[in-house]
This record gives sequence, C-alpha cells and structure tokens, in this order.
Amino acid sequence: MNKHLYIIQSDVTGAIKIGVSKNPQKRLLQLQTGSPYKLKLLTVLKGKGTLERSLHDYLKPYKYACKGEWFDFECTGSLPEWVSETIDWDIANVWWEN
Repeated sequence: MNKHLYIIQSDVTGAIKIGVSKNPQKRLLQLQTGSPYKLKLLTVLKGKGTLERSLHDYLKPYKYACKGEWFDFECTGSLPEWVSETIDWDIANVWWEN
C-alpha cells in the first residue's frame, strides 16, 4: 500500500506537521492523544509519501521550535502550489481565533 503525505495543524499555535502514513486519519488520532491542543487534518495527498523529505528540506527555514516534523504557520505561504491548492484555507486560516 502506498503511503500518503498529510498535513496536520494545531488550532492554538497554527503550526503544521508534514508527515507520511498509510492511514492519516488514524495518525491524527495518535498525535491528538499526545497533544494538549486540538489538531485538524488539513490535507491528504494520496500516494505522495515519497515527497515528504523534499518538502521538509524546502520548508527548513520555517522549522518550528518543537521536535519532529512541525513547521511554523508562516511556511504555508511557501508551500508548493500542488500542495497549497489541496488545502481549504477557510479552515486553515482561522487557528488564531481559538
């Protein structure tokens, strides 16, 4: 089974996590267990898991202070168009209202 590229966002910090999973919805639940903030799945790019490393490298200047695969919300303006167009920005751009 192909792995999928996913982007998850914290509703408090706006930070996004870019990762890979065969089941992104299940991964969201796993991450939620360890997070004090509500997390939401912004997008799943089916079968694009092999692009994770290059996307991490591309967004390295926005690496969030936390460990792992988290990036500051500011990186969303630098996401490649093929990723950006899959995100519902009406949902992603409201994190600071919480």
